[in-house]
Amino acid sequence: MTIFNQNGHITAEGFFLLVTEKADEMQRLELSEHLSFCDRCLEQYLVEMEKITLLEIEESVAKRVIKKVRHKTALLAHKRFGTAVAAACIAMILWTSGAFSWTTMAQQYDTVERFEEELERLSWQNQNTLHNVLQKYQQILDKLDRREKIPYGEK
Repeated sequence: MTIFNQNGHITAEGFFLLVTEKADEMQRLELSEHLSFCDRCLEQYLVEMEKITLLEIEESVAKRVIKKVRHKTALLAHKRFGTAVAAACIAMILWTSGAFSWTTMAQQYDTVERFEEELERLSWQNQNTLHNVLQKYQQILDKLDRREKIPYGEK
């Protein structure tokens, strides 16, 4: 089987061996060296490569990938939203408890007992607020769970 013609270019048999990857090591080396400097044969090689189908993707694979990407995106949004809610809750608790203004708060009350009573009131208020925020967050999560359930492993 000749892979080069009299003009020194690759024959149809040579292209066939190259495209189907049936050439032995020496033939592959000779063909690749020739393609590195011969533009005419390189163009013909590219034309031959376009004729073959390298990989066909099933349509069902694409659908599964899209489902998984959507699911991962929803999970990522869910995690980011949860982090933001937690940070907001902590900030509200600290802000309403007066953690940033203890000295001002302490100066407003004439006795330690009244100061302690106000701190206890704020503590209950913060717990109530946190409970309400967590309930709303759980309602949002329940809505997201009902909106799109994508089971893993389905084909």
